[in-house]
Amino acid sequence: MSVLGLRRSVAAATVAAVSVFGVSLAHAQEDLAQFNITNITDFHGYISPSGAHPGAAMLKCAVDAAAGDRPQSFVSSGDNIGGTPFASSILGDEPTLEALNQMGLDFSAVGNHEFDKGYADLTGRVAEKADFEYLGANVEGGTPALAPYGISELDGVKVAFIGTVSPETPMLVNTEGIEGITFADPVATTNELADQLVEEGTADVVVALFHEGVAGDVEWSENVDVVFAGHTHLVREPSSDTGPLIMQSGFYGHALSDVDLSFNHSTGELTVDEAKVLDVAGINACDNPDPVIAEIVAAAELAAGEAGKEVVATIPTDFYRGKDEGTESGTNYGAEAQLANLVAEAVRWSISNNTSVTADIGLMNVGGLRGDLAAGEVTYAEAFEIQPFAGEDSYVTLKGADFKDALEQQWKDNADRPVAGLGVSDNVSYTYDINREIGDRITSVTIDGAPLDPAKDYVVAASLYLLSGNEGMTALTRGTAPAQTGLIDVQSTIGYLANTEITPRTGQAHISITPSGEYRAGEAITLELAGLRFTQGDTATTVTVSLGDEMATAAIDPTLGAPGFGEAGTATVTLNVPAGLSGEQELVVTTDAGTDISMPVTVTSVEQPVAGSSVVGASALSGVLGVIAGIVGALGLVSWLDPAILRQLQDRIIGLI
Repeated sequence: MSVLGLRRSVAAATVAAVSVFGVSLAHAQEDLAQFNITNITDFHGYISPSGAHPGAAMLKCAVDAAAGDRPQSFVSSGDNIGGTPFASSILGDEPTLEALNQMGLDFSAVGNHEFDKGYADLTGRVAEKADFEYLGANVEGGTPALAPYGISELDGVKVAFIGTVSPETPMLVNTEGIEGITFADPVATTNELADQLVEEGTADVVVALFHEGVAGDVEWSENVDVVFAGHTHLVREPSSDTGPLIMQSGFYGHALSDVDLSFNHSTGELTVDEAKVLDVAGINACDNPDPVIAEIVAAAELAAGEAGKEVVATIPTDFYRGKDEGTESGTNYGAEAQLANLVAEAVRWSISNNTSVTADIGLMNVGGLRGDLAAGEVTYAEAFEIQPFAGEDSYVTLKGADFKDALEQQWKDNADRPVAGLGVSDNVSYTYDINREIGDRITSVTIDGAPLDPAKDYVVAASLYLLSGNEGMTALTRGTAPAQTGLIDVQSTIGYLANTEITPRTGQAHISITPSGEYRAGEAITLELAGLRFTQGDTATTVTVSLGDEMATAAIDPTLGAPGFGEAGTATVTLNVPAGLSGEQELVVTTDAGTDISMPVTVTSVEQPVAGSSVVGASALSGVLGVIAGIVGALGLVSWLDPAILRQLQDRIIGLI
């Protein structure tokens, strides 16, 4: 028997394609209460059914079926709204709130996207439209304050739901809308509140609605029984070792966590009778989609439809987001993506054409894109779907050194998403070395064909969200204050698509090259290259590296690489460094799909030591000279060997090492 804390136990459950754990217990039936909890997370307003999305009406059917004959609480771990499809977003996400009301949602943690339009909007308009209560135990400083927890009484059992949100929320939303709001440690907050609720008798069972991923060794209180995680858009099958039951319900309504629990009033023992995560097929197996929700969805689609039908542009090719292996588009925030680069170019164009300045650089945060663009006609609804936040585009003036630092800040230490990727405008490219330490990976940056000047002022165009330092891009705040332009991001993109001849950037804007720095003339160097392909829609098969008049070609391995990172497409190339080269040179990397990136390197002569090479160090050299001196002394040569000749002998030996 696996025991959770001092008062919990896990019973066996056999469910196809679902994690199974524990051993059944004998219960005192007369004191046994039984109930069900279902959970979703990161729903993001996907109320309409499609091939990939069950939709709210079908999800309601699955929630009802999960209850069986047990009393039920249906809860969410946050991000119900924000970043939503056109039919919900254009109507202020009110259709999503209506659908969740009809689904019988009891409580929801606040997610970071609940703050997209600011704290006042959340506690005002959104709270008024929602029949359920938003919980934010670790959200501090707001007026009115969010409730930290809610209680459901299920078959006589007092079940407390504690809601918390990622402490990274200030990096993920416009900080102007949450001024004065702070976000405490969600685990510590949950533990402290769980202990209080159990000790004072307010709760028999504690469930954490945790809008954050659960990774590594998290120290949960023994009074936390179930954790429904969120935020990272992952599915986590039920698991429990010596702590609480932990599950995660994916995103967009693709998954539904379903837990049957029993509580013995006499012993205070909680048993997990069955725990499973329903996938899309499992949800769609329900044969009675809710007719009221279907009407809500139909009305929303009708209201949004007329505006959405307008064709705003025609584009020559597909523009994708990044993806991890075996997953859908948009799952990898660290991979370079055609769409992110396109939008970065669009914001540079928009600022240059709608303000008094000319933007030198355009940026787009990969995580801010919520759809792909297909070749052909683009409607307003399709354009809106990729940028549903209605944020403002702006610009700052920044030193080149600060822009380089912003590129360094794409990589994160100990974060759920290890890379917060940036799309860059067509005139920007850079190289990096993924094997170097975080904060020291960028090895070159090129703007309009010229090396980045660390001391030069550059006008950087991006969303106000990004220029405010969100997603950890604090280096972008070191220059001038962002200009108030009033330009809405999706309108910038639509204007660019409609008023320019789109010529897609087919090659990469950035690649990893290892080793970087210094090479030795006349020697062969083995280069490890990565990030040579986009994760979708890329045709690159070969890479060519040239230095001086030497050139080498290799096949590209199309493997997408580690989830969340940007090193899709790798190759190993051995190149002979020309013997006659010396000083500053350009290493050029091209692919058959259009990548053309150069990195400055220093070529040293054979006589010069190369930094980081296997040249004998000072301590080893001292040891060698000591051995020489000992041999000379042992042979009795010192007395007659001229000192100048001895020094020449030592110099010759040093030259041979």
